[in-house]
Amino acid sequence: MTTPHPSAPQDDHLGPETVGETPFVRPVRHLHHAPRSPAEGPPPLLTALHGQGMGAKSFRRVLRHLKAPRHAHLYPEGPHVFEQRRPDGIRAGHAWYIYLGDSPSFRRELEATEAHLLSVIDRCEEEHGCVDRARSVLLGFSQGGYLAGFVALRHPHRFGGLVISAARLKHEFLTDELAGGRLPAVLLLHSPDDPATAFERAEESRAVLAQAGADVELHSHAGGHRLTPDALARVADWMEERGLVP
Repeated sequence: MTTPHPSAPQDDHLGPETVGETPFVRPVRHLHHAPRSPAEGPPPLLTALHGQGMGAKSFRRVLRHLKAPRHAHLYPEGPHVFEQRRPDGIRAGHAWYIYLGDSPSFRRELEATEAHLLSVIDRCEEEHGCVDRARSVLLGFSQGGYLAGFVALRHPHRFGGLVISAARLKHEFLTDELAGGRLPAVLLLHSPDDPATAFERAEESRAVLAQAGADVELHSHAGGHRLTPDALARVADWMEERGLVP
């Protein structure tokens, strides 16, 4: 598809400009682990969304401190890949969306990635058997936390629990969902010294969710913009307390 841009500035040596778009498709990896200690019946699914620049394997290492042996674990990778140059070499970083600072494009990015993420979860359900959605948990860190909040509140029938770490709920995109009455249990994890997202934004998210009638908890922990072992220990206890462990 090409569209003319008559208002675009023209170089003297070039004719009129048109902009074309051609889809680019590439496989996106995900890692799935069966429950280490399965209970009877379909297992719940813990889907873990990494932060920007991470990947499925690196986030799996972070979550090694999370004790959730009754859940199947799913580690998807963000569909946007970019080059990261570091002193120890060059590696691929992954992102869930491209944020350019304006709300309309951000919402479109979230909706597109939401469709991809749900298709990954659907595929895992088909390949590994049905799951206990009422006890399934969507966990997101940093950039993954923004996506997790957006997806879980728009699809509360698929997730019994939502964990947002080092991010805030993008509640201005979720007005209808917050007024709809059906919401998952929510755990917000945040450090007061997080340099990326102020603790006050997590407090605001808690207030918005509480006003909507959600079962919401804000857990404060040290460590800055990280998902710490202390925070992960609270996740395990919270899942048990909320009946999300079979």
